[in-house]
Amino acid sequence: MNRPAPRRPKHRKQPSGNAPRTVPASDYESDAIHYAETQELPPPAHLPPRSNTDLNLSVLRRYLPSIRSIISIAANAVVYTFSPSSSEGWQKSGVEGTLFVCEQEPVLVNGHPMPRACVFVLNRRGLNNVVVELCQASICQKEEDLIMFRLENTVDKPADEAGLDSANQVIGLWLHADEEDTREVNATIIQDVWRKSRLTTGQITAGQDAQ
Repeated sequence: MNRPAPRRPKHRKQPSGNAPRTVPASDYESDAIHYAETQELPPPAHLPPRSNTDLNLSVLRRYLPSIRSIISIAANAVVYTFSPSSSEGWQKSGVEGTLFVCEQEPVLVNGHPMPRACVFVLNRRGLNNVVVELCQASICQKEEDLIMFRLENTVDKPADEAGLDSANQVIGLWLHADEEDTREVNATIIQDVWRKSRLTTGQITAGQDAQ
């Protein structure tokens, strides 16, 4: 009796390396974030640090855009007003803060450039600052511990904004002596700048009168 020939097992095909592979769906935003995280970002542009002078000028020009440069600084000044009718004479005006002696942009007066300078007290006790246009002061002198001004007009700003009323045409500045020569140095600078301002104003006025 013949035995049936054994059946050959079917050959199971092994997966081919050429078979298509499943690729996960791409999320554009996720890929972009991943790409950005793996890349080295360029360093931020280097910004030069601003000096204290630059910062001070920026603050002062918000109030008085004509300021060109700072000539001198006193850390603390107190503004006094003089009232002849008062028994005390000198009284605090309520304005106190850093004092700046500033050069301003010149103005043309009948075609002649007139240099300008001012004393600016940046008030730390309130919103009212005091600005003294030196060319508008007929007198500038040191009187004991005060630098005194007699103003022909009023300060640069309207009187009610500057903390002075129209009757007070004489003001004094008391400077805190944080260093031994603070008062002397600033008084000398202010008087020197005032003389130059008055001299130029007088020359221009004399020229106008001669015409």
